[in-house]
Amino acid sequence: MPLDKICSEETVNDLLDRLTLRQLHLMEEKMCRELNIESNINNGCFNLAKSRYIMGQTAVSKERLPTEASSEFSALTRCETIEEDGETKLKIVENDTNTVNPMHWFGVLVPQNLHKAKIMFQNALNFIVECANIQIQIQENLKNFDALKQYKVMLNP
Repeated sequence: MPLDKICSEETVNDLLDRLTLRQLHLMEEKMCRELNIESNINNGCFNLAKSRYIMGQTAVSKERLPTEASSEFSALTRCETIEEDGETKLKIVENDTNTVNPMHWFGVLVPQNLHKAKIMFQNALNFIVECANIQIQIQENLKNFDALKQYKVMLNP
């Protein structure tokens, strides 16, 4: 067997090992983010329930939310796809134009629990975007892994 073929196979095997380890680390990161999402959503819902208890059932209910007949408004945040360091990523962008503060739907003096719920849901949104970015990395890693496996097969006819 030629020496350059042995070096190539060793290099390919080393790269496959590294990609496998990276995949495991990415999966662990994704699971941690998913646990953070679950925790933040649960805490946000708990604080919403507290707010509803404090303000009364009618003050914090779906009847306060906008309907199709309500005037149009833009979301406070939106998600954009960006290209950074040769990688495609999602990023949360704050919307400055024509925004309505959703807290005002429930009155001017809202309990602190409603503010906490808002923060918890914003944190959950940040973790969701991080989780999506990790998923993009996982898919890219799988493509690289498959390409290396095909290259390895070509080396060993």
